[in-house]
Amino acid sequence: MPSSPAPIKVVYAFSICVILLSCTNQWHVFAFHRAPCTETSIRRQFQFSDCYAPNLNPNIPLNQASFVMSHDSATGYLSKNQGKNMNDEEYQREMQKLGYNQNGNNNGRWNRITTALLSLYGKTQVGSVYDQLNNGARALDLRPKIYNNGTVGFHHGSLIDIPLTSITLRGLLEDAKQWCKDNPKELVLIFHSELVHEAGYNGLSSQLYIEVDDDDDFGDGDNDDGVAEEYHANADDGDDDTVIIDDAFYAYEYKDDQQEQEQQNYEYIYSGIATLKNVYDEKGVPYYSCEKLGGLNVSQAMELADLSKYGGKGYLLAVDRHDIYASFCGKANWAQDQLVTCYSSASNYNNDEHDGPDQNNANIPSYVQCTDRKNSGVAKLNDLKTYVTASANNDPSDSPYELGPPEDESYYPFNQIQGLWQVDATSVQIGLLHASTLLDDNRISKVNEEMVKMAYEGQFNTINIFAIDNVALNGNAMFSVLRNQCGQSVLKDNSDEPTCGRDLIMPKMETNRTLPIFW
Repeated sequence: MPSSPAPIKVVYAFSICVILLSCTNQWHVFAFHRAPCTETSIRRQFQFSDCYAPNLNPNIPLNQASFVMSHDSATGYLSKNQGKNMNDEEYQREMQKLGYNQNGNNNGRWNRITTALLSLYGKTQVGSVYDQLNNGARALDLRPKIYNNGTVGFHHGSLIDIPLTSITLRGLLEDAKQWCKDNPKELVLIFHSELVHEAGYNGLSSQLYIEVDDDDDFGDGDNDDGVAEEYHANADDGDDDTVIIDDAFYAYEYKDDQQEQEQQNYEYIYSGIATLKNVYDEKGVPYYSCEKLGGLNVSQAMELADLSKYGGKGYLLAVDRHDIYASFCGKANWAQDQLVTCYSSASNYNNDEHDGPDQNNANIPSYVQCTDRKNSGVAKLNDLKTYVTASANNDPSDSPYELGPPEDESYYPFNQIQGLWQVDATSVQIGLLHASTLLDDNRISKVNEEMVKMAYEGQFNTINIFAIDNVALNGNAMFSVLRNQCGQSVLKDNSDEPTCGRDLIMPKMETNRTLPIFW
């Protein structure tokens, strides 16, 4: 009796399947795969299967490449229980570490409650920067604060300082480097802005005279010892004193040509920038000034960001203007008289363009809110849409008071779209009265979902840096849409024009309105 050919057929069929799969997926090999990719809500945010996204096109100009930026990234490390479980004495000790001078006239318990409330309200992100990058961010928005002891922490504007017990710049860089090591083909940018010092302006205004390479910018990280060297002058008392730059120093006359040549290897740098650079050098992360990035394409930026030069893996690059406040490298599109907040007074909101609440009706609140999805929230969201489209589509202008892309692209290598609810004193007060938070406002108003839809529908002429709150909610959907814009990626198939843009399906976005138990 002849043997059954079934096993042979099975093996043959299996071989054909393996060949087909390998051929079909060969263009996935050198692309980004989000890991883990087990949750349905995550998988559905990607427009290709298996949480896949093609690599960024290395040949496009850096100011035309699209990056999702997590707004106020360091707030992700804030605990909602910050300061809750400390007694007054413990709280005072922690605040002293942060630079707050506690004395007998201060109410430690009240300060602790205030800190906890503002930590809860002012938190804009969920999780570490590793989590944020895994949730779609490719740019981090950091607001550094330097303490008198030299430690670099973070702050969230006037709302709150992020406790050193939560995170420092050194710790944050470790998280970012680990993600880059795990995802070595992705370029990650770190943007500084609003640098502050525990000692105030005086802590930032001094300048150091440091040694630099002849052909490189101060931020190149190429000093032999990896640390900025201070220039010392011989003082009358025999001690080495760091030179503080003033008008008299600029009037200095060199003794001879040799001394002048030697001094050309030194450069004036603000002390705050030097402090930041010391941390970046220690952690092996390149840190450049904005002028270094003007006119570069993605490939050239990745060459600067290559961590393998520092013994690491992946691509990570920190940039700022290297001025006294470590200012943002691009056009921020933060026009104060046009900001759109989640909460505002109805009396200020009523005008010819809006139908606000009737102030004569005692049953109607005296404010409008973005979380009211059926009434005033609709107008709020429309205003935000107008704001973000103007940031990308208006005529180019370098004026900080006008929305739109920059005109001088060498001075402003980036253009930011702020797809989030801004805050002012009124919005914070009303938000706290509602027992709300910025994360709750983001979720309930579905602002991230709306921003993704706008990007997918092509409502922006160009997208460079797209800042959002709560990147954990639909951040991967935004990342997928931006990466799959036509021309943004290296995706190729058998057709002359690879599938991209609106030829791909709209991501299926998460609609959960509640915060996780632990954030």
